[in-house]
Amino acid sequence: MKLLFRSLDSGLKKKDRERLDKALAESKELRKRRADILSLRQALAQGAVRSFRPRFDERVMSRIRSVQTIPRGHEVLVDSYRWVFKRLAAASLLILMVLISFAVIQDGLFPRDAIFYVSDTAINRILQLSVF
Repeated sequence: MKLLFRSLDSGLKKKDRERLDKALAESKELRKRRADILSLRQALAQGAVRSFRPRFDERVMSRIRSVQTIPRGHEVLVDSYRWVFKRLAAASLLILMVLISFAVIQDGLFPRDAIFYVSDTAINRILQLSVF
């Protein structure tokens, strides 16, 4: 089978050609396979798009290579994200500090008694502890 495909793609050496001819003479299935492959190749050749002029692939590749590329690739995108993040982080931190300050001043989040004042009952209990 390998010899069959090689014979269709390129020329064979004399010894390989003789082996292939002998195998084709002996095997009906191999002859049928060869005929199927040849008919498929012919059908593909007839149905091929004829609009491609010679050297089409070279023209396409030269156009692809001539396109300007981004000089630093994804680094430009990362730099822009970094620039935006710094500004958003600074603004968010400022807003957070204002909200916490406002909550502390208004006794909403941390009551002043809990921060600056120890209740009288706690002091009395501490004083009643017997040290000796």
